Amino acid sequence: MPHLNRMRGAALVGALFVIGLTGFLGRAASQLFAFHMAQHLLLITLAAPLAVLGGLAIRIRPVWAVSLFVSVFLLWHVPATFQWAARHNAEIVELASIFGAANLFWSAALTEGPLSPGARALMVMAAAIITDLPGVVMLFASRAICVMPQENAARFGLTPLQDQQIAGLLMWVPANLVFFSIATFLFARWISNPKSLVMS
Repeated sequence: MPHLNRMRGAALVGALFVIGLTGFLGRAASQLFAFHMAQHLLLITLAAPLAVLGGLAIRIRPVWAVSLFVSVFLLWHVPATFQWAARHNAEIVELASIFGAANLFWSAALTEGPLSPGARALMVMAAAIITDLPGVVMLFASRAICVMPQENAARFGLTPLQDQQIAGLLMWVPANLVFFSIATFLFARWISNPKSLVMS
């Protein structure tokens, strides 16, 4: 038990550190969309799962957890919505809602509940595929459509389109590494435990 408590404590410290890092990126994120996207991904792929492993899990039905996460994710990746948040100094609302929805999602994926590990692995993979869609648009669009209101890509030696393409790559590569690694772990647990082959 002391060992478990230490692990949970370390996970919570890690979650707080990542949340602090997203705040540190705030100024740069107002000028470069790729940094803004990095804030989202840090909260979704690191802060939220670490918070769940640290004991800050919120339990709701998995179908609602996935639906809310995907809906909130897609909402804040529509240019009009994240640009609205930037213009009205509402980035904290944007980031807090993303973290909250991600916490619900990872709570359903990483904690024991009504779904077997195999079903949770499929849930994680499905969410990864759906949330890839904005990244596809960002990467293959012929013009910059995802730009911050105070966009200043030139300061970083980039064009707005290159900035957008980097953001799309971030959504595809690092984010999918986390999602599919967790899905693989859950799938391995499912295979290694014959009793879990039947959904509870």
